[in-house]
Amino acid sequence: MNRNTGGVSPALLIGLSSIIFAILIYLFPISPIAPPDGPNNVGFRTFEITNPSPIAVEEINYKDADKIRLDMWYPAGDITGCKRKSWIDNDPRLYEGFEIVAGYPAVLFKHLYQVKANSYINAKPAKLDEKYPVIIILPGWSSISELHTSLAELLASYGYLVVAVEHPGACTVVTFSDGSTYYFLGTDLPEKLTNMSMEEAVDLLASYLAKDIDYIFTLLQELDNDGTSEFYGKIDLNRVTLYGHSGGGAVALEYALNYGNRLSAVILADPTTTPFPPEELENGLSMPVFLIESEEWGTAGPRHEKIAMIHENTNSPSYYMSVQGTKHVDFAMVRQLSPLSYFFGETGKFMNKKNALHLIDLAELYFLNSVFFGEPISPLIQIVEETPELELKISR
Repeated sequence: MNRNTGGVSPALLIGLSSIIFAILIYLFPISPIAPPDGPNNVGFRTFEITNPSPIAVEEINYKDADKIRLDMWYPAGDITGCKRKSWIDNDPRLYEGFEIVAGYPAVLFKHLYQVKANSYINAKPAKLDEKYPVIIILPGWSSISELHTSLAELLASYGYLVVAVEHPGACTVVTFSDGSTYYFLGTDLPEKLTNMSMEEAVDLLASYLAKDIDYIFTLLQELDNDGTSEFYGKIDLNRVTLYGHSGGGAVALEYALNYGNRLSAVILADPTTTPFPPEELENGLSMPVFLIESEEWGTAGPRHEKIAMIHENTNSPSYYMSVQGTKHVDFAMVRQLSPLSYFFGETGKFMNKKNALHLIDLAELYFLNSVFFGEPISPLIQIVEETPELELKISR
């Protein structure tokens, strides 16, 4: 006589486990970041430099840190014996910072340290035929430099030295070697500065953070001049570009308007233009500029009008690229965190497309190559022609 023992088939358990595992792998991917396609390996180092004039904000009883963290990617030579960098460090403080800013439980981010980047910690800088042009990345307020890893690694693989700024209070979380930790001060910080208008508050913050760029110039000059430095004679400070996203775009624009003679080009991705009155932008910029706008930010309004004004009034080569199907955060690697970012409405549909962010990174690379190496702009135009979501306008 057959009996139903109520047991669960081992095959069913294995099948269910496989399905659950597959779902988890999809929702919390740990596959490595796609490798850059340049001819060089990529090295990575972190620097902690002095902030000689930290600001104090009495309204919120805050005193800024006396130091700043810089992440650097560069062309590397032999990487034998060097540790491959994780995309995100395995640091509980980072996960806590993500939870504070994004509003999602920290546990959703704890897999990220298993995602491998393509850079190697403290690898020896490569000796190239030319000095390294410099790209300074200014992340959006509440972001972190690692969310621009794909762009940084791509550029470094093609011979650029890339420095990303992590300023305490302006990023999700900034940690230092002495154990000190600084969390993001909040997107409502300008509103807390009640003794000034929103425009004045954002202008104050952008002007203050723009000082970091000078500190970077000083560090790189020291590395290039120091005969004991592995970067001795390798850094070209006559060829410098700022890349700014969101609030970082405001910082880049602030510096470009006031110290344009120190820059070779500027890339602005959805830049915050709040502190800049139209009359300040009516002459455009004095150097080549690549303006990129998401669909979310590219709708009609003062923000778009100011970006259009920069594009149309810049006398140097100016490129404006709009990206349909994107949200403001899509110029950082938010989609890489998890497909949940799309289902939660954080990222746009275009970012579900294979290599979507890589296409944007390549467009930026081709722009820079045209500026620094005199290469034709045609590869950028070809990407736009082959990608329906992209539209390009050129003004010279």
